[in-house]
Amino acid sequence: MNKVPVIILSGFLGSGKTTLLLRMLREAAAYHLMPAVLMNELGKQDVDGHLLLDVSPHLPLAKLLDGCICCTKKSDIQDSLKQLVARKPDVILIELTGVANPEEIVDALAEPALLPHVKLHTTITVLDAEHVLDYNSIFASDRELVHTLRRQIEVADLLLLNKIDLISDKQLKSIEKTVRKFNSQALFLPTTFSQLDLDKLFGSLPSRQPQPPTTPTLSKSINMRVVKAVQEPRTASKHTTSFSRVQTLAISIGHDVVVTQSLVEHYLGKWGKSLLRAKGYLRIGTKREAFLLQFAGKRTTWQPAAYQEAPYLVLIGLDLDVQLLEDDWKKRLNDSQTR
Repeated sequence: MNKVPVIILSGFLGSGKTTLLLRMLREAAAYHLMPAVLMNELGKQDVDGHLLLDVSPHLPLAKLLDGCICCTKKSDIQDSLKQLVARKPDVILIELTGVANPEEIVDALAEPALLPHVKLHTTITVLDAEHVLDYNSIFASDRELVHTLRRQIEVADLLLLNKIDLISDKQLKSIEKTVRKFNSQALFLPTTFSQLDLDKLFGSLPSRQPQPPTTPTLSKSINMRVVKAVQEPRTASKHTTSFSRVQTLAISIGHDVVVTQSLVEHYLGKWGKSLLRAKGYLRIGTKREAFLLQFAGKRTTWQPAAYQEAPYLVLIGLDLDVQLLEDDWKKRLNDSQTR
């Protein structure tokens, strides 16, 4: 089963995420793509959903309202994404609230229930050029929010500096210099009205939709406007890699393999800041007792669990060398079994 690519739209309130999302929906047809959307809003009222359906009336749309998606139960996120996957879209677009940390969503995508169905393609963070440099002072009393806004920048693959018509060239250079301190590798695009060449996002995505006939048909509408030329349909290559810097590695562990907490913790500690998160269910020691492992911020916790399925370990990190991670894990296991 082919995994559905996921594009995450991140950025603080009012930065221009919905404007970008609407543009992506309008232009998806030019790439023969059928998108689906998971939308998150802080309030109980569905504000942006109506805008999306106006642009794309038949859009597969799931909504998580009245709270940040980061605080939502993972089961709710899983259920919403599974419903969208069942509609067989070519790509799922997730628009986060302005106070959401995209890391949390990447974490949710790595849950065993979702891992076989979806894969992270790109994380986009939209920045409000007029205000982005003021956030640290404005929210100085809220360290958690400042941390979240910083992480939105740090984990992005594409940084879209929006509303540059409201700042000077000098300010633009200052913003880029500041942003590059937190993320030196992401593509940095200054823009207005969230405009960018969507080929950067859609160009590598394969379409599973039936292609329209090549014979042109006349529109019944009198008013006509120029739209982007239709691209040739794309086919998936045999080896497709995620565009995202945030990568996920799932390690299956045999029932008969003896693993110790020390072995696992030394393995996780080797990768430094590049490893953002690790989790999984493992059977520890000769008694084969099941534990839930949680690793974040260099801290590892072990919680006894009643888990009965096959043990596994999921790693989430920035620019991970997946082959190196796999080889190192296998070597540690082999060395421990021969002692």
